[in-house]
Amino acid sequence: MILPGLRSSKLENRIVVFFVVLLLFVQLAGFFAIRYAIEQSARSNLREDLNVGVRVFKRMLEQNSQQLVEATAVLTYDFGFREAVSSQDRDTILSALGNHRDRIKAAGMALINLQNVVVADTLAVDSTGKQFAFPELIAAAADMRRSSAIRMIDGTVYQIVVVPVLAPLPISWVAMSFVIDDAVASDLKRINSLDVTFIGKTGNSPAEIFATTLSPFMREQIRGFIDNLANQPEMGGTRTLAGEEFEMLSVTIDRYDNKRIFALLQRSMRDGLRPYDSLQVVLLFLAAVGLTISLFGSMRIARRISRPVSALAEAARAVAAGRHVSVSAEAMRQNDEIGELATAFDNMSRGLAERDRMRDLLGKVASPEVAEQLLRQNIELGGEERQVTVMFADIRDFTELCETLSPHDSLMLLNRYLERISGVIDHYEGVIDKYTGDGVMALFGAPIARADDPERAILAALEINRRVRELGQELAREGLPHPLVGIGINTSRVIAGNIGTASRLNYTVLGDGVNLAARFESLTKRYQVPVVVGRETREKVPGLVYRELDKVKVKGKKVAVRIFEPLGREHEIDAVALATLHTYHEAIEAYRQRRWQQAAASLAAIRDQPGYHRVCEIYLEYIRQFESAPPDQTWDGSFALYEK
Repeated sequence: MILPGLRSSKLENRIVVFFVVLLLFVQLAGFFAIRYAIEQSARSNLREDLNVGVRVFKRMLEQNSQQLVEATAVLTYDFGFREAVSSQDRDTILSALGNHRDRIKAAGMALINLQNVVVADTLAVDSTGKQFAFPELIAAAADMRRSSAIRMIDGTVYQIVVVPVLAPLPISWVAMSFVIDDAVASDLKRINSLDVTFIGKTGNSPAEIFATTLSPFMREQIRGFIDNLANQPEMGGTRTLAGEEFEMLSVTIDRYDNKRIFALLQRSMRDGLRPYDSLQVVLLFLAAVGLTISLFGSMRIARRISRPVSALAEAARAVAAGRHVSVSAEAMRQNDEIGELATAFDNMSRGLAERDRMRDLLGKVASPEVAEQLLRQNIELGGEERQVTVMFADIRDFTELCETLSPHDSLMLLNRYLERISGVIDHYEGVIDKYTGDGVMALFGAPIARADDPERAILAALEINRRVRELGQELAREGLPHPLVGIGINTSRVIAGNIGTASRLNYTVLGDGVNLAARFESLTKRYQVPVVVGRETREKVPGLVYRELDKVKVKGKKVAVRIFEPLGREHEIDAVALATLHTYHEAIEAYRQRRWQQAAASLAAIRDQPGYHRVCEIYLEYIRQFESAPPDQTWDGSFALYEK
């Protein structure tokens, strides 16, 4: 590349063009790769948002149903209302139903007798004396004391709840309906930022939109394919509407007779990519700045290379002509390979002047490398097999913590953290094998073994967690972020000894059990607990209270291992916590025996207890998956961990 007013050689132009084209290619490739990754990430996030939206949507319907039941119970337990029901005073019943409907803002309320005949109905007054349109809801309410479903009535979708009027046995049924309209759809969109459309289809009739958050124009756009969605099971995918790409997911709300009611959730890719637009602008700006800097930098480098080379070429032509000259002082001053070449050329030129007969000899200075030899000393390499308890302790999300700190503050925070951990490990007579950045690997049982090494390791872990919490309070007062610690402990037979070379040795332990301890440390993030220990360690320290977390198959292992969280000594745990722990262990046992409903009920009952939310959510998610797709007979209750 030649710029006006600058004298350049062919070599200089080639160097500049090469570096600029190379950088341009790398930047373009990087930009498109990042763009592709951003689009894939945004698409994945949108799909996850849709899945979360489905769960929120179903949960909202369940909560709405429960609220309707509770609201209706006020009426069904009213003594005057039950007297009116017993006397079949239709006017009084209708008045009571209407007043209660207005008070709770329902669409309608109806009273049905034990023969499924409508006694009074505020939504359809002319239905009095007729059979209730949905007898299956009454049958379900007779079994479960309540029932709820989504039904279409006269072209409108309602959520209907049926509860009995008890005295104390059922003497009639109260049905309350809640219309699902655009306001309900808008409420859902405010919760999860997703557009929602409620669609119903009866037999071979065209699908009908009952409620939506979409504009009239977009409503017409989706009419072209909702019939296809209505004839297929729940599905998701990408569609283009009005030139814009959308991620969509359909979910069945209710299905009865020859009718299907479902919801379509969608969000545009443009909205999903909007948070990344500023990042792309920054990337383009950085690419332009990098290209400009590279252009001028490559020109400077090219000049520093081409000009001395041109001087060397000129001197070589002079020597070839029989004139022994020196290379330019500019080339001689360069403190690099070109300067060395200029010096060597000068030496060669002087040598040729002294030896005319050898002036056509190309002088090249070849300095052969001297082979390095291993140090031979009487140092013993190798080790021995022994039982060791290995601990890995690591700050959770240390990189994210340091993003808001200066390098000095980050180093200060790390040193204070490591000082606390190291002090505890020394106190319990453990040995720090190495520091792994923001983590520590410690040994209990090597090189000196003690009978209570596993217990020392667990007590040290509990003390480390306490010390780190105290450190977090100190840091909070100083305006610094609060670190959390994750600790994995495993006891097994490993090889302990010296590894390395004769010139540099390191005492450490090797074996599958070491890797397992590291996996346990990484699992603390999944279960959101400070300490995870293996079954072997737990069995060697029976004097503590443990909570079993799971059975996991870690990567590279075929046999599942049970993992536990040590909670402390029994006298340190109060009665309420022990009762909660007992309920939790019963739920886990029911889960492993495939008693899904029993396990789910127990887990839901203790999910809000301190320290139980995350692990209960994990098992409840297992149960939801297995209820829809039960495991085969080889399932042993374990979870397969695919990450390291």
